[in-house]
Amino acid sequence: MTAAFLASPLLHGLSAAASGRPLRVGYVVNGPERTIFEEKFELGMRENGYMVGRNLTIDYRHQLRPDHDLRDVMKSFVAARVDAIVASTRGGVLAARAATTTIPIIFGATRDAIQDGLVQSLARPEANVTGQSFHAGELSAKRVQLMRDAFPQAGRFAVIFNTYYPSQIQIDEAWRAQAALGIDLVFRGIAVPEGLDDAFAALKRDGVAATFVVSDVSTITSRVRLGEVAIRHGMPLMLSNKRYLTGGGLMSYGPDISEGFRRAARQVVRAANGTPISHLPVENPTRFEFVIDLRAARALGIEIPPSILDRADEIVE
Repeated sequence: MTAAFLASPLLHGLSAAASGRPLRVGYVVNGPERTIFEEKFELGMRENGYMVGRNLTIDYRHQLRPDHDLRDVMKSFVAARVDAIVASTRGGVLAARAATTTIPIIFGATRDAIQDGLVQSLARPEANVTGQSFHAGELSAKRVQLMRDAFPQAGRFAVIFNTYYPSQIQIDEAWRAQAALGIDLVFRGIAVPEGLDDAFAALKRDGVAATFVVSDVSTITSRVRLGEVAIRHGMPLMLSNKRYLTGGGLMSYGPDISEGFRRAARQVVRAANGTPISHLPVENPTRFEFVIDLRAARALGIEIPPSILDRADEIVE
């Protein structure tokens, strides 16, 4: 859709604002289709004065799996002289960084920007990379605790993670939480989405009362499948943010990741128009929400204790 326009011979060193031409963004979508993240990114661009079809072009490409090789995609962005690149998987950002040291690279979401090796400093990111970091690990203990509190009579719970893209920081935090809470946590790596049915069937046989799903780009893009399989096997899910609840998740605790893409748009605009990356700190969320979906509770045939409902920031009816 935008390839011809993006192939403009204008020098990359001249910003869109200075040249009067539309801003050009190369954007890697996580999964086969557009999501709320892309909607929020475009909303953020409009809020900062840029609208697709008027003064903004976005070349959308798709990363179907976290291990999808994006080197050719990034080379095409560089050849097209885009003003900024947006990517949110670790592999995508590293592929972009290998392709260019001058074009700004913005990640709309990452688990932990330092642990993932994307930047060395959040306050003053080096080189040409910055974005939004959600520090998911430090929230995992809270998620496990809320899960336990919702099922106070149970003693065995599970933590599942995607074998294609495991987040060790979240796994380690959950591991430390089990001793403090006096519960038994079953840790299981699963191929997402193809291994979900067998995994949930096995967890039910093992007497697991509820499961915390470690967040990554594949689990969130597979959230409908994840929720449907969990409902079918009668497995309550604790998830990392309310965007996951589509499909059948029971509870979530964490930041609204889609808002990170809205904020990332502001970083794109500033970086593409000349603000040095070192002046654009990696941003962290400031608001965390506990959400309970009563539709899932009904489908699972369970009741949430009133004391837990009272603690929810939002209840989905």
